[in-house]
Amino acid sequence: MTSVKPSKLKSILTLKCPQCRQGDLFTKKGLFVYSNIIEMPENCSVCEQKFEIEPGFWIGALWTSYPIVILIGFPFLMLALFNSTIGPWISFSLMLISFVLAYPSMLRLGRSIWISTWVKFKN
Repeated sequence: MTSVKPSKLKSILTLKCPQCRQGDLFTKKGLFVYSNIIEMPENCSVCEQKFEIEPGFWIGALWTSYPIVILIGFPFLMLALFNSTIGPWISFSLMLISFVLAYPSMLRLGRSIWISTWVKFKN
């Protein structure tokens, strides 16, 4: 019996362990969790992969969440620059609201992407 290798992209988006792609990275499931946003178990419940590989490991996740911030903010910047019907303050306000709503998903996806760049899939 051969097992199908789970998709790396799917495991990142569903916040799964990069080594087994089955265990949960966070104690609370989902992208939009507003309490204990980054609370994680020490190890994967399925394969025992250690999640904090070294002290300060998660600081690198800031680099992987930065493009997500750009993707969210860029349309509002374009709206402020090139739309003359609404003022820049409205666009800026909408951008801030979007950031507040998307904050948990930015943090969680950033961590999921970061650990997936360092930990490889094992059968």
